[in-house]
Amino acid sequence: MLVTYIDHMGTDLSVVNAAKVSFGKRSEWENQGDVDENYYGLDSAVQPILSKQDQGLIQFLARGCTSGDWEGLVEEACRLGFLDGGCNDWAKHDMVDLLNHIRRMPSHWSPFAHTAITLHLKMPIFVARQIMKHTTGIEYNEISRRYVDSEPEFYVPDVWRKKADDVKQGSSDESVDEIVVQGWMRYLPEHLKDSMDVSDAYDSVMQETVMCLYKDMLHAGVAPEQARMVLPQSMYTEVIATGNLYAWANLYIQRSDSHAQKETQDLAKQIGEIIQPLYPVSWEALTA
Repeated sequence: MLVTYIDHMGTDLSVVNAAKVSFGKRSEWENQGDVDENYYGLDSAVQPILSKQDQGLIQFLARGCTSGDWEGLVEEACRLGFLDGGCNDWAKHDMVDLLNHIRRMPSHWSPFAHTAITLHLKMPIFVARQIMKHTTGIEYNEISRRYVDSEPEFYVPDVWRKKADDVKQGSSDESVDEIVVQGWMRYLPEHLKDSMDVSDAYDSVMQETVMCLYKDMLHAGVAPEQARMVLPQSMYTEVIATGNLYAWANLYIQRSDSHAQKETQDLAKQIGEIIQPLYPVSWEALTA
């Protein structure tokens, strides 16, 4: 799986000025005279710096209240929630976790929407279906096998994880024995068995057997838009996705969460690694 930067529009300063226009005001970089005009969060020796006041404004936009108000809210929530004996350390920890979840939901989202980040996502179909559920603020264009009949690529995990015992969905850190995995081969349809070498590694077998059927169908004249139905969810797809900063942060928070599927977490983390240096103040405020 791979996330690649394509383009972006705006900076942390764009967020600040989108908010300040309500009051007819505008900010500049604190080190305006030294900033490389070609700096876009990529390769530059001189990184633009926001003033402390503007950094505080972004924190306010993301949090919905000042730092002082937030600290008071934590104490007040503990007091109101645990009047019978006060708030012990364990209870306060749980309350802070809950409030931090709320904290990551920006109240003043519109200034963050005056940005745009375009990424190329290469991911298995089962990951794409999770990522592309995020439709608000992000537009997707995906490769179509109605028109493309080039050889597909398949995602195969390094480790097949066992089911988790303590959750309804997800997986554990324990892996399935490789000998068991190889044993699954005997359940493949007979017409595919003849085209594989059972001594090969599982990933090679899977790709060879699937490709044999797919190519045979194309050779027989079946339209690509129908032949594609035999391709599994592990097949890679490619997407161009453009979204605003708020939308990407929302996707990142949900899909990098420990409850998300590991493969989806891995992709979300790549997204974060690309966007964070482009909008360092805003990204931290939205996702920390």
